Amino acid sequence: MNRISSYSQTLPVDLLSASQQPSYAKSMTRSVNISEAKVTLSKLADEVSSGKEVIVSRAGKPVMKLVAVTALELEAANPKAKNRKLGYGRKYAPDFTWEQWEESEREMEKIWRKFGYID
Repeated sequence: MNRISSYSQTLPVDLLSASQQPSYAKSMTRSVNISEAKVTLSKLADEVSSGKEVIVSRAGKPVMKLVAVTALELEAANPKAKNRKLGYGRKYAPDFTWEQWEESEREMEKIWRKFGYID
């Protein structure tokens, strides 16, 4: 939680009125109730991707912070993906053709229909 200090007190930024909040708090952090976050998740994701942070609260207490994922975090999550190039799997199935691909798709579609995953 962001805090602002004065000579005699330290208050959470969320408890200050809009006119008392520092400019960085207005532009970078937003606090929403968890029910509002459920309804507006897509909009909040847009805000987060533009560089803002969103604090989600339940019963007035912060429970999570939404922040953008950095490229380094994505790389850490899947380190092998960055080195893959087009045609990477060709050495494992050099004679695989598009006709075989389409046939395998048709077979999968039959299985999905059989189990009711698609109509």
